[in-house]
Amino acid sequence: MRQMPTAAKLVAAVCFALVAFAAALAYEPGLPESQRGRWFTLASAGIGLWVGWRVMGRMVGGDLRSASRAGIYTIFWLVLWAGLTFSLWEMLIRSWNKRYRTPTEALGNVIEIALYYGSLALNLEVILTLFLGGMLAGILSELANRIWR
Repeated sequence: MRQMPTAAKLVAAVCFALVAFAAALAYEPGLPESQRGRWFTLASAGIGLWVGWRVMGRMVGGDLRSASRAGIYTIFWLVLWAGLTFSLWEMLIRSWNKRYRTPTEALGNVIEIALYYGSLALNLEVILTLFLGGMLAGILSELANRIWR
């Protein structure tokens, strides 16, 4: 069943795109020099846009405390999808460079890649950006739902 676009979904999408963009900017200095670039922050914002629309956009309709919890829940999905997306992309690049002997080896390496890049995200600036940004984005989404119902 397809749901109609709402103001809350639009606000959620934009807010989570901004949170993802800010978190990517905070995360990027920890990346190796060869992997830094504008595409990373823009791709992160795109994932944030999609997750904000699909996850947070469906969770509005409660109180502000529930909205902030829903924002944290949405951040969980943002981090999961971003980690999976970028790990798969890195695996594909390594595959094109003939670093794997079998497809199974390549797919198994996705988890190792995700764990490595996940460990780079364990810094206070990235965690606070995601946590506080997610809560604020959830609250703003709920307020948009109340204003433009």
